[in-house]
Amino acid sequence: MLPEFEDVFNELEALRNEYFKAPEFNGIIHQRRLPEKWSIEEVLYHCYLLLKYTRQISEFYIPAGKIAMKFSCSRPKFYNGVMNNIYAGPEPMPAPKILVPKVSNEYSKGELRLILERETDKLKRIVSRLSKEEAYWITYPDPVPDYPNVIQTVKLLKIHEEHHYRVLLQRERNGEI
Repeated sequence: MLPEFEDVFNELEALRNEYFKAPEFNGIIHQRRLPEKWSIEEVLYHCYLLLKYTRQISEFYIPAGKIAMKFSCSRPKFYNGVMNNIYAGPEPMPAPKILVPKVSNEYSKGELRLILERETDKLKRIVSRLSKEEAYWITYPDPVPDYPNVIQTVKLLKIHEEHHYRVLLQRERNGEI
């Protein structure tokens, strides 16, 4: 696996370890602190859904991208792995309907952590076979983060989880956001 991927997956694991140890994650995870905001269970399941759908798309998209790369004469002119936090704006970014969690007291915190870890492992297996050129050349057709390459997409998954965990903890502690 490329060091760029290893770094992001290690950061993601450390992030999850930190947040899952927080007292707020060890209380009632099924109850919404504010009626219009998601519960801890819903936030974790939403993060799982984005990870799952990204992995599922990648299972088909990356092999197709590898084939396209073989027939293309172009190669990355530079290796851009920078991924800005697209969630940092002042206004919340509404989730697409497919990523809105439809759960209600279905999962424990441990079960949610387990499904996140399983999906992460599946994605790791997919990206571990990529060369550096493939990881930077193959881009996803997503205009919101400006058509990210595979490295940027994995970074975006980590940024997404970090954003939700930060907002969730702030809301649980202060009743805000």
